[in-house]
Amino acid sequence: MGRIKILNINKQVQRNQLSPGSKLFIKLINLNLLQIGELIDKELIENPCLEEVRAKENSQDTNLSLTKVSKSHSEETAFNENIIEDKTITINDYLLRQLRYFDLEKNKQKILYSLIELIDEDGFLNYPNDEIVEIISEQTGLNTDNIIIEEIILWAQRNFDPSGIFSRSISESLIVQLELKNNKNLSFYSELINNHLEDLGSEKFKLVAKRMDVETSFVESCFNAISELEPWPARNFIKDQNEKFYSEPEAFIYEYNNQLQVQINKNFRTFEISSYYENMLTKNTNIDKEVEDYIKSRIKDGKTLMKTILERNEIYTKVLKTIVDIQSDFIIKGDRYLKPLKLSDIASIVGTHESTISRITSNKYVSTPRGTINMKSFFSNKIDSEDGSSSIAVKDILDEIVNEEDKKNPYADEELKDMLSEKGINISRRTIAKYRKMLKIPSSFKRRIK
Repeated sequence: MGRIKILNINKQVQRNQLSPGSKLFIKLINLNLLQIGELIDKELIENPCLEEVRAKENSQDTNLSLTKVSKSHSEETAFNENIIEDKTITINDYLLRQLRYFDLEKNKQKILYSLIELIDEDGFLNYPNDEIVEIISEQTGLNTDNIIIEEIILWAQRNFDPSGIFSRSISESLIVQLELKNNKNLSFYSELINNHLEDLGSEKFKLVAKRMDVETSFVESCFNAISELEPWPARNFIKDQNEKFYSEPEAFIYEYNNQLQVQINKNFRTFEISSYYENMLTKNTNIDKEVEDYIKSRIKDGKTLMKTILERNEIYTKVLKTIVDIQSDFIIKGDRYLKPLKLSDIASIVGTHESTISRITSNKYVSTPRGTINMKSFFSNKIDSEDGSSSIAVKDILDEIVNEEDKKNPYADEELKDMLSEKGINISRRTIAKYRKMLKIPSSFKRRIK
């Protein structure tokens, strides 16, 4: 689920080269805990050679106690951008909440309200500008034009959360997200996404590299970067108010004896091979050959699933323990202490491919002393600073400076740049402006209180 849809395009040849166990492993590391549970429920229904094992009460109590530990810490902690948002609402309601916080003139507010109502369940805006102009005219009586609408859409794409919202397509969504990440090779990525997305999804890296006259390794690194993005901006929101959103954390991270511990969440039905069917194979010599082959096949499927779930848990545990070792200060103290970390760093330590780490951390959450956190929040780019700060840590410092400024004489971006430079953090004024927008901080002119 975490990797973008292009990974499923034209990969039949590659799939045929993988063993059933390898295919299943790739599938399972993509799935979140809820989806694992659904898969097991389905297998218990469809495979007669599997039977449920009654869960041990003490293991359930362990998960419950860890949940209580996490809650007791998180209830004392204020919300921050890395804590999971309230996804029990629709994407439209989530955007309308944000709209109220922007200081906008009334006509722009009305237009944005209409645009929010026009996006589809994936977060895309599937209307041409001239049609939007007509719809807004009918709904609000406002006279606008295509240029104004386009300007407002571009503004909304870069100021609303989640990233990529209000895009017209998956390609545009990906490019917008790369722009917000200040990607240094944006023009190359844009050409790659707009013209070679299908070949990229088929992992035809050599072909793409030849067509774009670059090294194959560079195309592969671009592929990994794109795979970390969310092509459908509203995927994690419920589709309507009658739908119940539910997602359990993949693991519980908690403090014990002044150290952080990792406990994988195994809150799904456990199962085993049915002794009845195993005995049928060993004791019944008159069994029909076709029936025998069928039972052997289903028992093999069941054992493969059991083995692969264990492998999934092992790699998740290994990855999470590695992340926790690196980001312990962030988990306990907050954003200011987030260290620069890339997927490739964890892949190198764990001894696996970067794409595996991407699958494991995409659209997954863990329970921590500061609340439930998106696993992607553990990763951040390094910026030019004396202490090797991450971009998220710098945003936190910037936010603190603005919160403590004199509201009658707020800092301009150039002043903020100089203040960060004094702290050993060297970023451009343009980056300051980008960070302000991402933090929803208005310009100094709009922050000034007379």
